[in-house]
Amino acid sequence: MFRLSLKMTLARKGRLLLTSLAIILGTSFLAGTSIFSATVNSTFDRLFTDVFRDVDAYVRSTSSVDTGFGEQRAPSPISALETILGVKGVSAAVGDMQSYARVIGKDGKPLGEDQGPPTFGSIASSSAAGLWNVETGRLPIGPKELMLDRATAEAGKFVIGDTVRVNALSGTREFSLVGIANYGDVSSPGGATFALFDQPTASEFLLKPGFVDAFLIQGDGTLSDEALAKAINSALAPSDKLETLTGAQITEETTSQIKTVLGFFTTFLTAFSFIALGIGCFVIYNVFSITAAQRQRESALLRAIGASRRQVTNSLIVEAIVVGLIGSTLGFILGIGLSQALSALLNAIGLEIPTTGLTINTNAIFSTVLIGTVITTLSAILPALRSGRVPPLAAIRETALDVVTGLTRRVIIGLVFMILGVVALVASINGAEVIFLGLGVLAVFAGVLVLGPAISKPVAMLLGKPVAKLRGVTGAMSQQNAARNPKRTARTAAPVLIGVALVTSFTALAASIKGEIRESIGSSFRGDFALSVNSRGFGGIPTSVTDKVDQLPEVQTATGVGFIAAKVGDESPFILVFNPKTAEGLYNLEMIEGRQSDLGKDEIFLEQDKSIEKNLPVGSKVQVTLIDGRSIQLKVAGTYKNAYGNYAVSRELFEGVATPLFDSFVYISTNTNVSDENARKAISAISADLGVGTLESRDEYIDSQAAQIDQFLALIYGLLFLSVIIAIVGIIITLLLSVFERRHEIGLLRAVGMTRSQVRTMVRWESVITSLFGAVTGVLLGIVTGVVIVVSLNESGISAFTLPITSTIFILIGSFIIGVIAAVFPAWRATRTEIISAIASA
Repeated sequence: MFRLSLKMTLARKGRLLLTSLAIILGTSFLAGTSIFSATVNSTFDRLFTDVFRDVDAYVRSTSSVDTGFGEQRAPSPISALETILGVKGVSAAVGDMQSYARVIGKDGKPLGEDQGPPTFGSIASSSAAGLWNVETGRLPIGPKELMLDRATAEAGKFVIGDTVRVNALSGTREFSLVGIANYGDVSSPGGATFALFDQPTASEFLLKPGFVDAFLIQGDGTLSDEALAKAINSALAPSDKLETLTGAQITEETTSQIKTVLGFFTTFLTAFSFIALGIGCFVIYNVFSITAAQRQRESALLRAIGASRRQVTNSLIVEAIVVGLIGSTLGFILGIGLSQALSALLNAIGLEIPTTGLTINTNAIFSTVLIGTVITTLSAILPALRSGRVPPLAAIRETALDVVTGLTRRVIIGLVFMILGVVALVASINGAEVIFLGLGVLAVFAGVLVLGPAISKPVAMLLGKPVAKLRGVTGAMSQQNAARNPKRTARTAAPVLIGVALVTSFTALAASIKGEIRESIGSSFRGDFALSVNSRGFGGIPTSVTDKVDQLPEVQTATGVGFIAAKVGDESPFILVFNPKTAEGLYNLEMIEGRQSDLGKDEIFLEQDKSIEKNLPVGSKVQVTLIDGRSIQLKVAGTYKNAYGNYAVSRELFEGVATPLFDSFVYISTNTNVSDENARKAISAISADLGVGTLESRDEYIDSQAAQIDQFLALIYGLLFLSVIIAIVGIIITLLLSVFERRHEIGLLRAVGMTRSQVRTMVRWESVITSLFGAVTGVLLGIVTGVVIVVSLNESGISAFTLPITSTIFILIGSFIIGVIAAVFPAWRATRTEIISAIASA
């Protein structure tokens, strides 16, 4: 039986290919993500091992704030360098820095994108402990010279001798380019841009005179790295608040931080690969149901000559295993190409992954093939069991028949899932853990899918009414064909349903967030113009630029709003920083208690719900630890709602300290006697000249901030595209079965005069009705899911659900197009049915 099963499987190569296609697509995404992740991890392991190969110890501040994507640390006093150099066992030491610096191109535009890799300023040194290697030219000396990394120099078309303008914490300056450098063996790590200075210039321009971020140390070989680190720690003054790591420790920590950041991306991709695999399960299940129907005569003959039910069932399981092995193996091979496409995508957006090849782990091969084979086998179990139950006499016929059984049990199970899902969603809405939201949505999806066969017939008849009226007899036959087998229609529509539901829910969530952004910014920002930069917590608009704009005669007031990492109580959030003296009337917090303009240097505002959650009413004190290590008691002076961040402090808190402070937004109101055109020119003369930020009118600014959600939505659409392909494959396979089952019927229709064009029309509209059934059900389910998610996120600031009507209409139109595309090949096959042989097949 095993040999017979293999021969029967390999004999139908077309069906084998179509069956494998769903699992190939699903596993390729999973394999590509796994290979990409392994390649990135091994690449950065090699890169930083090489970069820090001559670093035996690393000294940094003990004062830090965890941002969730790594730690931000206080600067270190350069005076400690002399102490470090005096430690026995130290042969070289140099200050290191990675602060914000933006290189301005020759065209006046900043190099690097706001959405791309960070833009750094750092130290170039002749010390053996330094990280940078001079490729051409020489090291910078003095306050008028700089060196660029090779990638930045090439991007800006700079050559040695050119004048280069750079923006940093202290403002904007021009330097003479005296050298080009490499970071280890790559032109720039991760595609970041680097402007390199000598230590005194870097400290004064990028941070604060007399401070660096850390120290790189090289030993003389007389001590082990651990002993050297211990000796340096013993020599450092406790008042400096410094600690020493070994070279291996800083290498591991740096690599781990990059892996953490990229890990979010790979986890995101992995989640969508499993969504694609899940959708593929429905297609595989449907395909094997088709296989069982097509092989009824074969199964009956096997039973008639003595094969047991178990043997017949096992024959289909063997086919599933073969399909799983072939499909997942081909999927892994396709995943290799997909991983290279992901690297190319990151390079295209400016995030250089300095790979020299692919890292393919044995575990990745094994897990991909195992997952693909197991999923395929599990999806085939029920069809295989049904195949084994085929009565020999009832099944000996030429035409396949996918039997429709009672739906009562299915309805009961579906309703139980729905009820459990609703209970979990209600619990989530009322403050339960987020896991209840996930389980509730999953249970509701499962309930709808289980109920699918019970609702597919009436829905298909309803959707088919316009088709019947529009296309006459062929339209009516399409309607009846879609409704005649509710289980098959529901199974075929399931991938479309899931994909459309996910797209609709994400679209609705994005529309709701955009609406909230518009409402929040519209209510807080009352000015005429906004200067903004998407800094993502690193760098931004120097406060000196904000002050320059405020001093323009065309400007009445300009106020900056920024964010900085700090530890508030037991949390480490980004807190909002603004100037209460200039913000009034320009940037207004929706105050519940207290007055915005009264916020003092030693005071803090709390978001209303956070104040209640932490039991910090107005008048109470809260401990705040800043990046520079200062730990201060701030008095709660007021509460607010509907604003970015849960905490807000005055810009005065950071005056005269080493903590770098930037504005993310500058809100501007112009004098009443100045036209918008003149005001824009005056402000642009500063912002454009410095290459800082994007200047927009109030309406333009609100639109651009809301539009940032569209980038996330585009990514979601792109990742779900693979699921759409799998859904199309599922519809194609099902229609092919439908054509096979109705050979006799199609032969008779052709014999009495139906043209090939009418046959194509009949099959095409059946596909459209099936696709629209999945789309309509998916849209309704997606809207419900979107509403629940928005309500559950109410505490996060999303207070109103917005239905994206236009996007929903486009989703339905897209589903119509999917139905038409999926019907092309099955319709063509239907027209190739030989009339005489088809009639004789009854």
